[in-house]
Amino acid sequence: MAYDYAGSWDSNAGHQANLYPNPGNPAATPFSTNAALTDYLAAGVPSSKIVMGMPIYGRAFENTDGLGRPFSGIGQGSWENGVWDYKDLPRPGATELYDDVAQASYSYDNKSRKLISYDTVDVIKNKVSYLKQKGLGGSMFWGASGDRAGEGSLISASFQSLGGADGQESINNMLSYPDSKYDKIRAGLP
Repeated sequence: MAYDYAGSWDSNAGHQANLYPNPGNPAATPFSTNAALTDYLAAGVPSSKIVMGMPIYGRAFENTDGLGRPFSGIGQGSWENGVWDYKDLPRPGATELYDDVAQASYSYDNKSRKLISYDTVDVIKNKVSYLKQKGLGGSMFWGASGDRAGEGSLISASFQSLGGADGQESINNMLSYPDSKYDKIRAGLP
């Protein structure tokens, strides 16, 4: 799970799924995917057993002057207060921005002072490049129903960046439960 690094529980608006910390704005990036992955690898977890989880939603911060700054409230959302489906972003009036140090995207509306942290197609492509470089087991997403269709899809961006249909491993399910109390499962039938 490489998300929910920032949200309503914090005192400052921050990136919710940044790849790296931003030393120039540490209040916006108290956590990072790279730091977590480095710790797992140092503890001996094989990189091929780690799958990078990415969000298909954004976390909102209201009444803020920007990343790393205090906020007051989280406002409405697509299905939960302060949580917006990616397909609903950016919100009207907001400008989409990118923090090239943290490698994270967000939108900000100067008039309403609302910031929403979320991944974009370009961020997903960067993350897939990172996970391939580190030899990770792949990617997964939380909230597939919040994705866009077509070229704006985060899941499609990840799939294509991982090599598309030709680049995926395809093996038969070799699970075996010979001691199951269920006849069909014991026999390997669906």
